[in-house]
Amino acid sequence: MQDSFSGRATQGSFFEGLFVHSLKASGPFADALRECGYDPRHPKAIYPIEVWNAALEVAWRHCYPGMAREAAYREMGRQLGLGFLQTWMGKVVDMGLPMLGPDRLMARVPSLLALDTFRYEVKVLPLGQRQYRVSIRKDPDAKPDLIAGLLDAGLGRTGVKATTTVTMRNGQDFDVDVSW
Repeated sequence: MQDSFSGRATQGSFFEGLFVHSLKASGPFADALRECGYDPRHPKAIYPIEVWNAALEVAWRHCYPGMAREAAYREMGRQLGLGFLQTWMGKVVDMGLPMLGPDRLMARVPSLLALDTFRYEVKVLPLGQRQYRVSIRKDPDAKPDLIAGLLDAGLGRTGVKATTTVTMRNGQDFDVDVSW
């Protein structure tokens, strides 16, 4: 595993969920992932955040070459959510999602969005009935579209069809409005 310049790390289960279960990395795609520090055949429990960021870019180029970056990252967020639920850790999470319901899931978003060891600011603000704003601040690797897709997938498991819209992007800060 290559070293992390930032000292931050992300869970191997996110790599497994996206690249093994959802995108089924093989051939040149798997080779490119290995070059950036992730080997789907030999997973590790934790990876430097720089490997995660590089692997997402590899996935965009290999799996979504005709899509704009924002659209590709939104789809990768959905696929991450669905694939993560197939990991052993995700299966535990998935058992409770349908019973949790969408409102209680939204209340837990700050703890669930811990994609790496850095603790950026996450707030969930109610905007009305079945409407919320997820505000993320001071995220050095801001990926609002990935988060929007992840929210889509998670809320889908609670039995609702969510609409997620990135309403603000400003460097390390962004907002995603959610409704159903």
